[in-house]
Amino acid sequence: MQKFSYELTEQQFVDFNLYHAKHSTAVQRSLINQRFVVPIVYLVLPFIMAPIFDLSWWALMIPFVLFAVLWILAFPAYFYWNIKRMSRKMVNEGRNEGLLGPRELFIDAEGVREVTQNGEAHVRWSGIEKCEQDERNVYLYNGAMSALIVPKHAVTDLEALISLLAEKVPVNRMN
Repeated sequence: MQKFSYELTEQQFVDFNLYHAKHSTAVQRSLINQRFVVPIVYLVLPFIMAPIFDLSWWALMIPFVLFAVLWILAFPAYFYWNIKRMSRKMVNEGRNEGLLGPRELFIDAEGVREVTQNGEAHVRWSGIEKCEQDERNVYLYNGAMSALIVPKHAVTDLEALISLLAEKVPVNRMN
């Protein structure tokens, strides 16, 4: 059995939400739709507005094209900034004592057990859908949108942990 003790912080929660957004097919589809559909609407507006205001659509097209290009270039940064902002807002609203704070994680042959100040949860290996990681954390997905977050700084032997997880979670799910 391996035991890890650490403090789950707001930043790690934000990191997970950002990581998930960048790797979720549904979120990426939404990003692409918002990034390109809005500029298409902007490019159609000069043709609608020109007869209404009795202006040349060419004169209207210049600012709308500039705005559309700016939107296409800047929207991804805004999109991810907004995910960070909303993640922080979610953590700070209501009672979320069990979401952040000190925890102990036990990994054994049966699965993963997480103990917090408010209780504990046990997830069998069959309940771990996939295991992924970024530069700061390991994510043990126990649902499509939820994961146990293990900060890499809390792990003394990261390679051993990754090897253990690769044995328990199908290798094609280990990123």
